[in-house]
Amino acid sequence: MFNDLLDALTRQDLGVVLPLLLVFLTLDASVGVGLITPGDGLLLVAGATADSVGEALALIGAGVLACFAGASGGHFLGRRYGSRLRHGRLGRRIGERRWARAELLFERNGWALALAYFLPVAHALTPAVAGTVGMSYRRFMPWAMLGSTAWVSTYVTLGAVAGGVVRRHAEWLLPVTAAAVVVALVITAAVRRVVSGGRAPRGRSAWRWPR
Repeated sequence: MFNDLLDALTRQDLGVVLPLLLVFLTLDASVGVGLITPGDGLLLVAGATADSVGEALALIGAGVLACFAGASGGHFLGRRYGSRLRHGRLGRRIGERRWARAELLFERNGWALALAYFLPVAHALTPAVAGTVGMSYRRFMPWAMLGSTAWVSTYVTLGAVAGGVVRRHAEWLLPVTAAAVVVALVITAAVRRVVSGGRAPRGRSAWRWPR
């Protein structure tokens, strides 16, 4: 079944896959689509549709561009409507613990903000939290672009390699799929361990990022 889906996606023109990737990843962090559907899976599937290095590079370029737009939109929304977003209906459904975890990234160095792209949910909240706590756009975006470039490149490449192997050896579908999932889980676990190296402070009141 997955192989049929992969074949169907592969037959799609790059002009179809690229706009879909652009739209999804733009909405991923700007309006929180990534809270519902993790972008990791989308990048893996998109990468699996690439049957050449050129197509994989095009997908990476489109993904990075979309992440730039999404992070910019999320930062703007957080700066303008941060409190209402966090304490509104959607914010309550996300949960205060998740907001607090995303906020904790700003008490660490910039590498934590970049690595947040490899953490499901956290990366969708980080731009809005950046705007909410007052971190300037100019300080936030270099880390966001570093992280998004690494994230998009890693998962598109992983998907492209897995898709290429499956197309040549259909009988390897299950082990290749399992291996791709395991690699993705290992990456997420390793990043989470690095980012959460310290304990979250308790009872901290709201704070603002120094401009």
